[in-house]
Amino acid sequence: MIQAFYFRFYKYLHNEWVSMVLSHMAYFLYHVLFLIKRIGTRKNIVSISEKDALERISKVYPKPISEPIVNDPNINRNLDLSIVVPVYNYENLIRQNIESILNQKTSYQYELILVDDGSTDGAGAILKEYADRKNVTVIFQSNMGIAGARNTGINHATGRYLMFADCDDLLNDEIVERLLNRAYEQDCDIVMCAHDLVKEKDGKVISVLPNIYPPYNLLGFKNNDQIMNYAGLPWAKVYKRELFNGVRFLPGYWYEDTIIQFLVFTRCKRFLYIPYVGYEYKWYEKNFSHTQNSSANVKCIDRYWMLLDIIDKYQDLGLPLDAQFYTMLIRHVSIYYYPQIKGLPNDLLEALFILAREQIVKYRQEQICKLPYMLTVTEKALLKRDINLWKLATKYQ
Repeated sequence: MIQAFYFRFYKYLHNEWVSMVLSHMAYFLYHVLFLIKRIGTRKNIVSISEKDALERISKVYPKPISEPIVNDPNINRNLDLSIVVPVYNYENLIRQNIESILNQKTSYQYELILVDDGSTDGAGAILKEYADRKNVTVIFQSNMGIAGARNTGINHATGRYLMFADCDDLLNDEIVERLLNRAYEQDCDIVMCAHDLVKEKDGKVISVLPNIYPPYNLLGFKNNDQIMNYAGLPWAKVYKRELFNGVRFLPGYWYEDTIIQFLVFTRCKRFLYIPYVGYEYKWYEKNFSHTQNSSANVKCIDRYWMLLDIIDKYQDLGLPLDAQFYTMLIRHVSIYYYPQIKGLPNDLLEALFILAREQIVKYRQEQICKLPYMLTVTEKALLKRDINLWKLATKYQ
């Protein structure tokens, strides 16, 4: 929440220091409001067992089978970047997206991989117009969802670096040059830039919110964990291709980009953020990322099932079950978990709460893990089985 305050103050003030001070003040008041509400919140202890909780959700929504196809081709050292764009419809926007990528002002060699994921409008015909371009590859496949489309692109990507873009968004014409300049200069695993959140309604822009991160660690992550201050969104970044070796988005699930923080950020040794707005993210009623967010749909249980798959993959990669992992886990079962499942019937909500608690108990650090205050409250709520405190702490993260 503190970063959300910062973005909004910065939009109007364009001053980092003042925006930072005001965001801390706003967040302090937010905490005061939390403490007041906490006093008036009754305990609600959920007593069902983990076994019963698992049976409840399995009857309603069994665990999906998610087996991504993995093919890691040899890297072409003469190709600097592979840009992967999953395409599903958006015939009215896809041409602008493609042109924004092909018209990059850069001396770097890059390829564009367009993956049509079974479009049902005229988007596929537009892609065919670009199929003969020297640096464009167009792939058509039956519908596998955005994760499956991205994975197909990754399986064909041979550039030294990798970038993702959504087919309804736009890229600034210097994004490739700026990100790769810094990536090569400092041998970075990931370089990230800022983005504009552009809200549209009825075909008109109603709001533009620059998401320019401050040069301060508002979330408190420092040193090797500094990357955790930033959003784990796939786009507005270049990644060393090796970071995705053996790692793919999980097809069949909602919230597929959860892997970025858990499986990609954690493999990153050198990260750099530059406060340059290089990406335009479109937000409007038809965005799939918003239509999928109905918390009353039982498919939102994907949040839990996917977490299990990600933890398994995390351990397969030999990544440490350390304080960083535990902090990510706590964050996941609060701000990335409850908002997506809160519309479910109470019996399912309680079951998912207990199953989240099971993961916290299982991976809790033996040594003291220093957590931000609200995550400490979240941990306490889970350990004590107090679902009302968990809901409140999640709301005021």
